Amino acid sequence: MNNLVRSKLIEVAKKNSIIGYQELCDSCGLKLNMRENPSDRAEIGKILGEISAFEYYENRPLLSALVLSKSGEEGDGFYKLCEELGITKNWKKLKNDGVFSIEEIKKCHEYWK
Repeated sequence: MNNLVRSKLIEVAKKNSIIGYQELCDSCGLKLNMRENPSDRAEIGKILGEISAFEYYENRPLLSALVLSKSGEEGDGFYKLCEELGITKNWKKLKNDGVFSIEEIKKCHEYWK
């Protein structure tokens, strides 16, 4: 697990904030290009998935909920992870409902404040 990224996400949560994918990568020195490189997007997805799975198994909110795309939402990988973890049976429905991610962001802020 990438503890630098996890620490950054905890810092973001403590500030009652959110962060973009590229900003997260840049602030952690990951040298990943979210705009132009699909393999870099896959890499940050893997990192975030490991962190959120760890948090889930420790009974804490999913920190990756704090990482949003330019369109202001979590990527599909966030919702697919929720399905893998058993939070939902249908990741597309969870995403389309639009409530879970907002609630998870609030839980992160509350837990880490």
